[in-house]
Amino acid sequence: MFYRELGSGDKSILFLHGWGCDGSIFENVAKRLKGYKCVLADLPGFGKSESPPESGWRVEDYALSVWYLVQKLQPSPRYIVAHSFGCRVATVFAALFPQAVDKMIFFAPAGIRTFSLKRALRVGSYKLRKLFRCSNPDKSYGSQDYRNCPSTLKNTFVKVVNQDLSIYAKRIVCDVLIVNGTEDVQTPLKHARKMNKLIRHSNLVQTDGDHFALFYTPSAFAEVVRLFLEGGK
Repeated sequence: MFYRELGSGDKSILFLHGWGCDGSIFENVAKRLKGYKCVLADLPGFGKSESPPESGWRVEDYALSVWYLVQKLQPSPRYIVAHSFGCRVATVFAALFPQAVDKMIFFAPAGIRTFSLKRALRVGSYKLRKLFRCSNPDKSYGSQDYRNCPSTLKNTFVKVVNQDLSIYAKRIVCDVLIVNGTEDVQTPLKHARKMNKLIRHSNLVQTDGDHFALFYTPSAFAEVVRLFLEGGK
């Protein structure tokens, strides 16, 4: 898996991006987290990482690939910051490898079933694609997403969006901060509320804005991360 490291410090943060994006979406946030080594990963199939086999991956496969990455990093990241699809991966990772995670921050989390998968969600704007260098901003569900998938990811997409990760969320034991935009139509607030109920040591914070709200203000995003990691709940 391709990754980049920004900054330096005794503590390390792993950043996991949303569907259709890559690690660079977190670059402006990571640059503001002085004193931390920030690891910006390109999940398989995105950015500079190789794609999963055409037979497709489940979220568990992504979580295992993250485990292999974490094993070779020094210092090993004890914190995870994830957005949307990245929250799916982090949810399974933390459930399978609880000893590897101390705290996580989920922004606009996906992966908890609250409505029919037939409900297609809106496509991100060109402005977002350009701003965040995403080929297709994370919409998480819907036929439009499937049509936009490269052929190598179509089977993975189908497998991923059909997984309800509630059973994994219940197994998470670390502290988790969940942040969700009040105007997010891609992963609506009800997703975050349900995840908050499932994860025993979690808190939910609502923020103004949409699916990418915190990325518009990287300084504020970085401050949220810092405050939580340095003692916040």
